[in-house]
Amino acid sequence: MAPVASLFSLYLIILFISYLSNNCVECVRTKKKIYLDLVTQNACFRVLNATHQVGCSSKSGGNVGVLHYLEGQDDYDWVLKDGPHTPYVVLMNSEDFHREKVQQLLKSGRVNGILLVNVLNNSTLTPLPPNGFSADKDCPNDNYGAYYKNDSYKHCKSVKWNKPGEALYFTDYHDFPMFAISNISDLNILIDQCYRPFNQPSNGVAKTYPICAVELSDSMDAAKDSITCIRRSELITNLNPTKYCDAMGDKNLISTMKAIPQNETRPAKSVIVVATRMDSFSMFGYEYQNSDTTVTGIVALLAAAHALKQVKDDLRAASSDLMFTFFQGEAFDYIGSSRMVYDMELNHFPYDITDNKSLRIQNIHLNHISHFIELSQLGHRDQGQLWIHSDPISKENPAISDEVKKLIDIIKPIGEKLNVSLGETAADQPLPPASVQRFLRKMAIPSIVITDHEKQYTNKYYNSRFDLPREINADYPDTLNDTEKYDYITEQAVLLTNIATTLARFLYTQTTGKQLTPDLENKIQADEKEIAHLLYCFLESPVCELFKQSVSPEDKDNLASAKKPFPFYVGVDYQTNQITRLAHAILAQYLGDRMVNVTKDTDCKQPDNDKRYKYLWMQGSVKPGTNTREGWCIKSTAMLQKAKSPAFEIDDYDWLSGEYSTWTESTWTVTKVRAFLIPSESQEVLTLCVGLALFIVSLGVVYFFNASSDIIFLSTNTASDTPPS
Repeated sequence: MAPVASLFSLYLIILFISYLSNNCVECVRTKKKIYLDLVTQNACFRVLNATHQVGCSSKSGGNVGVLHYLEGQDDYDWVLKDGPHTPYVVLMNSEDFHREKVQQLLKSGRVNGILLVNVLNNSTLTPLPPNGFSADKDCPNDNYGAYYKNDSYKHCKSVKWNKPGEALYFTDYHDFPMFAISNISDLNILIDQCYRPFNQPSNGVAKTYPICAVELSDSMDAAKDSITCIRRSELITNLNPTKYCDAMGDKNLISTMKAIPQNETRPAKSVIVVATRMDSFSMFGYEYQNSDTTVTGIVALLAAAHALKQVKDDLRAASSDLMFTFFQGEAFDYIGSSRMVYDMELNHFPYDITDNKSLRIQNIHLNHISHFIELSQLGHRDQGQLWIHSDPISKENPAISDEVKKLIDIIKPIGEKLNVSLGETAADQPLPPASVQRFLRKMAIPSIVITDHEKQYTNKYYNSRFDLPREINADYPDTLNDTEKYDYITEQAVLLTNIATTLARFLYTQTTGKQLTPDLENKIQADEKEIAHLLYCFLESPVCELFKQSVSPEDKDNLASAKKPFPFYVGVDYQTNQITRLAHAILAQYLGDRMVNVTKDTDCKQPDNDKRYKYLWMQGSVKPGTNTREGWCIKSTAMLQKAKSPAFEIDDYDWLSGEYSTWTESTWTVTKVRAFLIPSESQEVLTLCVGLALFIVSLGVVYFFNASSDIIFLSTNTASDTPPS
C-alpha cells in the first residue's frame, strides 16, 4: 500500500505546484503588499584610483534601517542617542548635507544609510545651501596640474579656488549607502506613508510596532583601489571572466579649420587651440546639473564656431590653423587633456598613422601649438566682469610674456565694443584648474584662460547638483510652454552671445592676422536665438529641435525617450557619452559642409583614399508640410578622439607615479530603495511558533496517512488475490 500513498502524495505536490504557477500574479501582488519600491535610482556609487576607493556601497544584501526624518536638532539627538529602534536610515534635508553632519551620522554606529531630499524644482522642499556646496575638493585636480612641483603654487597655496568644496565625493563611505530622492512621489511615500504614521515619536516617546523600515541596495563589486580591481578583473577563473571595474573615459571632440594632408608639412607654431571641458560630477548618479561648471563654456565655444561659419573660407586659407577642442574626463585629474598630450608626444594625434595609402590630416605635435585659449566657467560676473588668467611661470620667458600680452591687447578692445568687460588677474597669480595645465607641464605656451572669477570661484555650486539654470539666469517663466521656452532669450543667452561674438572675432583676427572691418563684424556675430536653443537643449530638455535634427537615425529613439537633460558625467571608456555625440554633430554642422544629392548608405561615407574628413548622417530638419525629416550628410574635420588615461594602456606603467589619472568606476548589479513594515518581536515569535506548530501537525498528518494507508486506500487487486472457493 505504501506505493499508493506515495503516488497520492506526489499527486498532491503536483496539484500544489500547479496552483502556484497558475496564480503567480497573486505572488507578485503579495510581494507588492509587503514592499513599496521607490522610483529613485540616484545612488552615490564607488570610484577608485591607484591608492584609494571613494564613494558609497551597501552591504551585499542591502542595508536596512528604521526610517527617521531629520527635521531639527531633536531628531538628530533621537537618532544619535535616544531612539530605541536602531539602526536607522535617515531622511535628510539638503541644507544639512555637509561633511560635519555626514561624518557624525557615519561614525555613530547607529545609522545604516542616508536618503537625501533632492527635489530641485521645489525651492521649499530643497532650498539651496546659502554658503554654497561642492562635492569636489577646495583645490580641484590638485597634483595633476602644472604646479604639482612648485612650492609656491601647489595645493592651491595662493588661491583656494573652490572654497565650498568639502571633498565629500572623494571620501570612502564603506558599507554606508546614500541615495538622493528627487521624485516627489517617492518623498511623499517616505514621509506620509512611512515615517509619520509609523515612526514619528510623540512627545519624545517612540511609537509601538509595527514600524516602517527602508532597505538601501547599491552593493559595489570593486574594492580597495584601481590596481587591485584591474588585477582581479584580469584573472581568468572560468569561461565568463568577471569585470569588477572599468576605466573612466570617453572621447575628446576636435575640429581643425584646415585639412592639411600628412604628405604636406605643418609649420611649427601654427596651430591655435581654443578649448573647454565637457564633463563634471556630483555626489549622486543622474544628478548632473552643471550649468556654470561646464555648459556655459560648451555653449560659448559652439556659438563662436557657429559665428565663424560665414568666414570659414578665410580661416581655411590662413597661414595658421584653428583647432576647436572639447575635453572629456577633466574633472578626474585631466583625463582628456593628458591623453591628447600623450598622443601628441607619440605622433599619434589625431591619428596613429600606419596606413600611408590614404590621405589623412597631418598630425599635430606639441611644438605645432602657437597659442592656447581656454574657456572655463562663464555664467557669473565677478565685480561686473570676466577675468583673463595667465601662467606666471611661462611668462618668465620674455617671448611668452610678450605673446600673452598681445592676446590680451587684442581681445579686450573687441570685448569692450560688445559690453564684455575683461579684467586681468595679478601677474603672480597661478592659473585656476584648467586643461591647459597639462600642456604647460610639457612646454611653455602663450595661453590664457577666460573665467567668471578673479580668484575663488563665483560659482558656489561647482561640480554639484545645485549648479542649476536659475543660478545663472538661464531659467524660464512658469507661464511658457516647451515651444516658447525653446526660443526664449534668457539673460544668460544675451551674455553668452556677447562672449561668443567677442571670442569669434578675436579668433579670426589671431588666426588670419587681418583687422576687423565693419563688414567682417557684421559677418562674425553670434546668433542669440541659436544660443537660446543650445541652453535649452543642454539644460532644460534634450527633446528639442536642434538635438532632433543633429541626432543619427539610430539614436533618435534614445533621444525621444529622454525625461531630463543628459548627464555630463564622463562615464566609462567603452561608451560614448550622449553629450559628446550631440556636441560632435552640432560642431560638424557649424564648421563643416552639407553635402547635396547624397544618400545615407551610398554616398555619405569616407572615400577609401581620403580620410581627412568625417561624414556624419543626421536626421536633419522636417520637410515642409510633412512629418518626415530630410536627412543631412555633413562633411567636416570634426572627429572624436580617445579620452582614456594612458595609465591603462602603457605596459608596466608605474601606478603610483602620479603622472596620469588612474580613476575607475566600480561595476554593480542593482540599485534600489524600498520601504516595508517591521512587526514587533512578540509578533515575530508568534508567527514562528504558529509556523512550527503547523509543521509538526503536518508531520503527524503525513504519518497518519502513511500508517493507515491500508485502511484508507483500498487495493484494486483485493478481489483477484482472494483464492477461488
